[in-house]
Amino acid sequence: MTTSGGLGKQLERPRRQWHQALFHDLRSGLSRRDALVGLLAVVVVSFLLISFRTQGIPRYKEGDVADRDFRAFQDIVYTDDEATAQKRIEAAAAIPAVYKMETNLINVKVKSLASAFSKARDIRAESVFAPDNAETNTNSAEITKNLHEMLNAVFPDETLDVLLRYNFNPMLESNLLRLLDSVLRDGLIEDRGELFKESSGGIIIVKDETMGTEQLLSEAWQKRDVSGAKEFIRQSSKNISYLSANEQTILSQYIESLLEPTLVFDRVETFKRRREASDRVRPVEVRIRQGQIIVRAEEQLTEKRLQQLDTLRNLREPQLPVLQAIGYFLIATILIYTLWRYFFYYQVHSQVRIRRIRSRTVLILCVLVLEFVVLRVGAALADILGERFQGIIQDPFTLHYGIPLAFGAILITLLVDINLGLISSIILALIVGLFHGSINISVYVMIGCIAGINSIRQYKDRAAILKSGLTISIANMVTLAALSFLRQAPVSFSEIIGIVGLSLMNGIFASALASMLLPALETVFQVTTDVRLLELSNLNAQILRRLAVEAPGTYHHSLMLATFAESAAESIGANPLLARVGSYYHDIGKLVKPDYFVENQSYGGNKHEELSPNMSCLILTSHVREGLNFAKLAGLPQRIRDLIPQHHGTRIMAFFYNKALEAAGGDKNKVVEADFRYPGPRPQSREAAILMMADSVEAASRTLGEAPAPAQIEGMINRVIDPIVADNQFDECDLTLRDVRRVKESFFKIIAGSLHHRIEYPGYDFKRKKEDSGGSRDSGIEPAAANKD
Repeated sequence: MTTSGGLGKQLERPRRQWHQALFHDLRSGLSRRDALVGLLAVVVVSFLLISFRTQGIPRYKEGDVADRDFRAFQDIVYTDDEATAQKRIEAAAAIPAVYKMETNLINVKVKSLASAFSKARDIRAESVFAPDNAETNTNSAEITKNLHEMLNAVFPDETLDVLLRYNFNPMLESNLLRLLDSVLRDGLIEDRGELFKESSGGIIIVKDETMGTEQLLSEAWQKRDVSGAKEFIRQSSKNISYLSANEQTILSQYIESLLEPTLVFDRVETFKRRREASDRVRPVEVRIRQGQIIVRAEEQLTEKRLQQLDTLRNLREPQLPVLQAIGYFLIATILIYTLWRYFFYYQVHSQVRIRRIRSRTVLILCVLVLEFVVLRVGAALADILGERFQGIIQDPFTLHYGIPLAFGAILITLLVDINLGLISSIILALIVGLFHGSINISVYVMIGCIAGINSIRQYKDRAAILKSGLTISIANMVTLAALSFLRQAPVSFSEIIGIVGLSLMNGIFASALASMLLPALETVFQVTTDVRLLELSNLNAQILRRLAVEAPGTYHHSLMLATFAESAAESIGANPLLARVGSYYHDIGKLVKPDYFVENQSYGGNKHEELSPNMSCLILTSHVREGLNFAKLAGLPQRIRDLIPQHHGTRIMAFFYNKALEAAGGDKNKVVEADFRYPGPRPQSREAAILMMADSVEAASRTLGEAPAPAQIEGMINRVIDPIVADNQFDECDLTLRDVRRVKESFFKIIAGSLHHRIEYPGYDFKRKKEDSGGSRDSGIEPAAANKD
């Protein structure tokens, strides 16, 4: 919160010249020592990154002309994609097409025709047919009518008339069944053009799917389609000599109507077999010997030559290119300078004060340097393993995906904050992408870091880091799978196993490195994580046990204050655990003279009545100094120690100031206001500001009567907090007026819940005391019925 007084001072300053303002803005508060430390970090990073991958081969396009000779500096082996694709096409084309014989369809049609003949003969056998008998003729007509009705679905009318004339002769049935069966079982295809197209590698006919028998057909031209089968039936029907020409035509047309393709192209099985044959083809590897010229100057580049240059570009080059070092130096300088500007302009006036920016910056730089060390060592190991197991690992570069770089994001998130964790992850991902010359690995690192940051935000125990490692592994799996899909290349089972293994290894190693480095960095940079705060929240700590015995009022006040502070911190997004632990230790300095503080004066008089206001102020302010001494002896972290003086800030002790003013006859010139203020500093964080408000509100809430009205509670909170705001106590922390309003609301809920109305305990009066028959006073609990007497 800024004040009008501070704004007035800013307006009184002389305006800088434009170049001075620009220099001041670019400087961003950097001192010479800061610049030297940053420069050292940039040099170290650049040294770690150079001399890894060659950048000397330009990225040509097909059809370009090479400007110089390119020679292999070592033996290289690469996969000829064009030759491999051609071999796979040839292997797939050599696999015969699979046609499936519809045996069930043939059996159904033949059995259906035979069953119709049998049924017709059975119907006619049940009646006696006599052409000369009129009654019999009537019965015969009725039987014929019934046959038409029952067999019309099988035989058309013309066909049925012909069959009736021959009384469904078994010889005629045998001729028709033999003709239909021979045509269908010989294999009837639908499209001869497709058959000829697929017959280059031969045709496999599956005769019986249940038995799995197969037959290789080499002469596809012998198979008939439906039109050819119809012509064959018309010619074959002429061999039934006892039929007339018209009858032969009618029956042949009927047999033609029963025709369906019985030899069907099995696309799924054919594609499966050809794909398996294609997958069995090993990549065509081309070996280039050391010293061999790949491309000569002024030679036009083909796709094959471009592939060889790409392979050469991705290999290590044992040189120290100066331009490469300068490039890394400039990029690292820009990124680290951006990190400093974020610190200076977005955190200098909030959670992190200017005196702590340097420590946090050095911490982040150390973590980044550690990440680049791991990157360099991991890359070297990946290259060694890739060369050693070149025959087993198809793409040795994939081993680089196993380098655990997300540990830095976890550490910075835990030790600094989530915003700096994201910024450092962006810096890491950009430089790693340049380091490997691949945008894919840059995306992979960024997503892994984001997963680690999001999973570690709620860090309440040591196992949280392991859970974060598993989350990173899952995110890595998804990312690698997505990158494989983007390459539009088929993923084999071995590649899937490799993706899973690299992802698990990456996440587990990242969590292991974070777990090992976290305690050391906590100690060196004096950073307090939530796990350390959880350890300090144990009320069995020695100093808290002393507080409970020697200053019970202060101890109880601290417990109540923790409830207020934790609820308020949750309402505005501050750290509730830090607010709670800070509440426990904020008044430990009162252990020196506990009787001089009102909450510990249970039965005796107030000792300040015998002291001058100045002496009382000295005693009260001394508990801040003594609290810092106790905190240092107890080994409390700096974040907790900062809350001890900051929760009082520079507030004035109004009671003793007014008392001194009254003794001076109201003359303000005789009383120095600064003598009655706490030494400060004012709250530097939201947690300290919350503690300041909660400390006053909790103490003032004890003055409220039983079951106060909501308006009374709200008025008390406003009368306590508004003067603190007006006294500019929150000018040095990032607490907004909206945050203050939410803090007030959280205090109101707690006080209203703890001081709610209670019914009288039935049968007892806790407010009266009387002496018993022996003259001694009882415990103050008297049956209500006795009052009536």
